[in-house]
Formats: sequence, C-alpha cells, structure tokens
Amino acid sequence: MLLVNISSAQVSNHKLIGVWQINTPQLADAWLNTYRFFNDGTFKYVFNQYDDSGRILAIKGTYKIKKDTLTLIVKTRTERIGGNIVQGGMGSQQNELVLDGARIIEVKQTDHTPIVIPVKFALKKDVRAITLQNNTYYLVSTDPHKEEN
Repeated sequence: MLLVNISSAQVSNHKLIGVWQINTPQLADAWLNTYRFFNDGTFKYVFNQYDDSGRILAIKGTYKIKKDTLTLIVKTRTERIGGNIVQGGMGSQQNELVLDGARIIEVKQTDHTPIVIPVKFALKKDVRAITLQNNTYYLVSTDPHKEEN
C-alpha cells in the first residue's frame, strides 16, 4: 500500500485520537502492538496480544504532539510477575512456550524523562498511518475505547 506523506504543516491539524495498530490496518482475533490516544492527553500502549510469554503487557502515560514530534511521559506499566513456562495450546496460541499462572500488577514509573519520537503522518484514500521511529501504525478506529485491552 503506497502512502502519501502529509507535510508537517498539516500535522498540527491531524487527529491522533483513536487506536493505531502496528504494520496493518486489518483486525484479527487479537490486537498487535497498539497505541490508544485519548482526548484527555493520555495514551495506552498495548503489546502484541499474541505474545503469551512477554512480561510487560501495557504502558500508560501522557502525550503531546507538536508538528512532527510526539512526546510521551510514561506513568505506569502493567506487567506479569511469577508464573511458569508451559506448552502453548496448539491452534489457540502462537508460540509453543507460553507463560501461565502469572499475576498481573501495575508498576508506577519513577523516571518521567520525556520520550521524544519523530512522527510522520501519511494518508491514502481512507487509510491513515503514522510512522514512529521505525514502525508504521495504522488507524483502525477513531474510538480509543473500542474493545479496549
């Protein structure tokens, strides 16, 4: 899919609110890595739901966008602790080794150093995308609460 870059003058008027999924605008039975940007200036980054072995599940914080720069301040992360590695379910899980029985906790971030990421907006027909650093995220919903994970 060929995407046309939007100039940085247009970026300030571009809507960031919604759910942005990495690599594809297509939805499946689980989300890939996603950003959810909310009207109140908060964000939630959720890691690939197909990964049943990762410890960090989500990151929450605040964001600001100015021209071609996205600034994130991480406030908390949701992570798994404990548990055991077991065989993944054939046909229902992507990996053959998965984490089972872990407890999920919320951890406050002590370092509030801003994370500054270059952003490029792109558009082709009705498909909106953003490139953050080296990854492209596609707008899959303008409602950041859609099937919130």
